[in-house]
Amino acid sequence: MVARLFRLRVALLGAAFRGSMWRAVRTGLGLLVLFALIVAAAAAPSFLGVSATQRAMIDVLAGAVVLAATFVVPFFANRRNLSPAQFASYPASAGSIGFGLFITTIFSWPFLIFAAWLISLGVFRTEWQGAGWVLPAALVVAALLGIACVRVMAALSQRIAGVRYTGALRTIGVVLLVACVPFAVLAGSATLTAAGETAAAEAARIAGLTPFGAPFAAIGFAAGGDTDAALMHLGLAVGALIVLLLLWIPLVRVTLFRVDRPADPGVARRGLGWFERFSARPAQVIAARSLTYWSRDPRYRVALFAIPIAPLVMIVAFSVAGADMRNLALVPLPVVLLLLAWSQHNDVAMDSTAIWEHVASGIRGRSDRAGRLAPVMMIGVPLAVIGSSLTVTVAGEWRILPAVLGLNIAVLLVASGITSIFSVAMPYPTTRPGDSPFVQPQWSGSGSGLAQTLSMLVSLVLAVPPVWFAVLAIIDLSFLENMWALAFGVGYGLVVLVLGILIGGKLFERNGPELIAVTQVFD
Repeated sequence: MVARLFRLRVALLGAAFRGSMWRAVRTGLGLLVLFALIVAAAAAPSFLGVSATQRAMIDVLAGAVVLAATFVVPFFANRRNLSPAQFASYPASAGSIGFGLFITTIFSWPFLIFAAWLISLGVFRTEWQGAGWVLPAALVVAALLGIACVRVMAALSQRIAGVRYTGALRTIGVVLLVACVPFAVLAGSATLTAAGETAAAEAARIAGLTPFGAPFAAIGFAAGGDTDAALMHLGLAVGALIVLLLLWIPLVRVTLFRVDRPADPGVARRGLGWFERFSARPAQVIAARSLTYWSRDPRYRVALFAIPIAPLVMIVAFSVAGADMRNLALVPLPVVLLLLAWSQHNDVAMDSTAIWEHVASGIRGRSDRAGRLAPVMMIGVPLAVIGSSLTVTVAGEWRILPAVLGLNIAVLLVASGITSIFSVAMPYPTTRPGDSPFVQPQWSGSGSGLAQTLSMLVSLVLAVPPVWFAVLAIIDLSFLENMWALAFGVGYGLVVLVLGILIGGKLFERNGPELIAVTQVFD
């Protein structure tokens, strides 16, 4: 099996040069430039007069980032990775297929580039020569760890997402990449200052305690004569490698003996817009319908255009009053996320006559509540992730990113949970489909003012705990405080969101006829 996979890998290596002569030349030049850049990046710290201590810090951080990328990237981009399922028809055991795929990964362009970077580090770091046998051992462990990360995460992604949700995973990966760019630029520029160098040294120490940075930290400790610390870090990397290998063979076995459920050939999958991308389940169908409304209905577009106005007015007012712009950078995003989620507080009324389909079909209320939150989540979560990175960039302090991210996600989730309750507990008539978005019907009941005020107040009150912990972490600048603010914000927000969906679902099931009556008052 290994020989067959070896021939396949060699063929895939040569496939990059197939086609026209111009394509072969272009591919060859591109690979030469890429290898030259990799070698130059590894050699740069040694030729730019950087001290040995700073080089050690850079190598640990860079190595941890590269190995972490081999762990994260294949989960979101797995199309170019061979899957064990492609060899299910071969008369070979799961162990043979798994071993062959693992070993022959070294004959792939990404690994050859990765290996060139590791070898360049070993050649250009003259201080590493005193590490003895730890140097080649650590580099080999790092290479094997990178292969194991790619194989396990790609197989896990293919098993979880399958073919249908590959595009959604790539989109999520792109959002995370865009969010990391300004943060990485800020963190890199911050290390040029004295305070930033101290923070970078602490980050390198923490990265060295992870399996991704441990091999490079082990080389540094061995070169410095601390054999015990070198063996401890090397053992950490080896332990992570063993865990991944123990996961790899069971993943191969599951992939070989379990097949994905085929799509129903009788169901049309073309020309249905958002309905093509969601399965035929109540919550997901409602999510597709809500996304269709948001993309076509001018009432939703007007609300989206109006949301950024409030934070802009606040920034102008505070700046005129003389507030520090770095502190003001923390204000706009939570306000935008709060208003985005709060805009759903009367979403049922926007359905007009369509709400009867949900009531007549007898769907569970929680499915209705969860499906209607799809547009807010698909807009709000990427906005929170990317916006948090931009916020810390403007604020000039990358160490507060966990607290800012926890604050923004918590505000979004809390407000979404509260509006899931209020949209069925206190609905009021709204603009009819086709009417001007700026026309509001008159209503003799409790009115829109009470529902809007109460939903906003409850959202603000319940958002106080995560905001409080985030503010404390931003002031303290402690790593543990920031991680606690992130964990508490996400966990607390999820609890409120789930409770809001469940409570709103119960109210939806109980008040179905009343909801139809409210939405059809002016129809």
